[in-house]
Amino acid sequence: METMRQKWNYDYAKTLWMKMYLAEPDFPNNRSQVFITFEQALDIIKAVDCITQGVLKIVYLVGWQGLGHDDCYPEMDVVNEALKRDCDDNARQSLYWLYEAAKQYHTVVSFHVNVSDAYTATPCFPELAAANALVNDLNGNPTPIEIFNGRDGYKTSYRQFWESGLFCRVWDRFCEVTPVREAGTVHIDNFCIAENLNPETDVEEQDAARNAMLDYIASLGIDVTSEYTYREAHFRNESPTHPIRKLFASAGEDMAVVPWKDIPIRTLGRIPATWWTSCMTMDECITIPPVLYSGHLNVKAQMNVFYGTMHGEDIWREYGNDSERWGPAFIKEFCTYHVPYVYLNRYERLRYEEDETAPMDDRYTVFFSDGVVSRGADRSISKNGVILKRENDVILPLTEDNKTFIAYSETGRSGLWSVPDAAFCDANVYEITPQGNRFLCRTKVTDGQIGLDLSAGQAVAILADHER
Repeated sequence: METMRQKWNYDYAKTLWMKMYLAEPDFPNNRSQVFITFEQALDIIKAVDCITQGVLKIVYLVGWQGLGHDDCYPEMDVVNEALKRDCDDNARQSLYWLYEAAKQYHTVVSFHVNVSDAYTATPCFPELAAANALVNDLNGNPTPIEIFNGRDGYKTSYRQFWESGLFCRVWDRFCEVTPVREAGTVHIDNFCIAENLNPETDVEEQDAARNAMLDYIASLGIDVTSEYTYREAHFRNESPTHPIRKLFASAGEDMAVVPWKDIPIRTLGRIPATWWTSCMTMDECITIPPVLYSGHLNVKAQMNVFYGTMHGEDIWREYGNDSERWGPAFIKEFCTYHVPYVYLNRYERLRYEEDETAPMDDRYTVFFSDGVVSRGADRSISKNGVILKRENDVILPLTEDNKTFIAYSETGRSGLWSVPDAAFCDANVYEITPQGNRFLCRTKVTDGQIGLDLSAGQAVAILADHER
């Protein structure tokens, strides 16, 4: 498979990129059910910036369009009016306000979009049907594949969507309405291939068209992140449970399942990061550097040794907008999942060992450059034998200059903590809160260690005072 790009606008292996679920449609009442307005989104972004000590962040807004999530697709040119600020004339004004305001909190606001799904209420639906740019049955009729928000969801046929020019028209209008080009990144949800039965369009043709779409978006200066590791087989034979299999079965061909490991990662080099990376082998996790492809490692055995980027969205959906409620969960995940991920991504992945007698989730140990080792058995990270993380007690550098460290303990821990990489002799210790850092004490590095007294669930930022 041709690899097109290895340089992106952002290094997704070092950036905290998340989704934020704003709204979803209530079609029976012709309204949007709002969870987070644009104004509330900025409050959350500000609190997240406090917690994360100002690291670079990308927030992809979900449900910013139409009446909310899974409305309007594949068109994306109507901003959800239910999200606007009272002081603005329209929601588009408020969206641009949020984009600009978020910059002061080290955050790029971008968009969760979808070019795979289509609905009959979408204005371009007749054009898509006329161009055969929807997945048709054997008789050439557009066929609903899934149901979203109580409505039939159709799939676009990428080859016809691209060759008809409709994709470029839809995408260009999206770029006119939103600051996506300025953001330089976008999240395309569920960018899976669906083959067209009439006119017959196979998986390789659809893949070529998807690549053409990705290359067009790249030509506009926009990175694409997405949902999955895309390794589709003919008639989705790598996924026996996918809803589209019922349609493909009508073609009368053999539907034997093809192991996903036998299919290349089709978008490698065009999509630098995805959320759900379950379709990756351990060998691929070693040989494909995270700067080329990174994400939210959701296979627990891999997650326990590589960690991953935060989702974000799930925390606000569970706990709501009040930082007093969502803050502790966010702090824990940031300290025990994202910070270890970014730290390990500094180092070259060399090899792994597997203990086949251990429980599945605990069986891997990964060896990195510079003597860094990550063990699944005790969720530990060490450097040249010095423990930096074990279970959910962690102390790791947050910044590459090693002048800012993050420490966290889930159950509480007092005593000496090792900081072999510290670029300072004296430091100030601050408790991390959604409202900002709260000064606790000064500390010294002695023989590569510092003394800390952390209560259960407490996180601290250790900031260099005098450099070495």
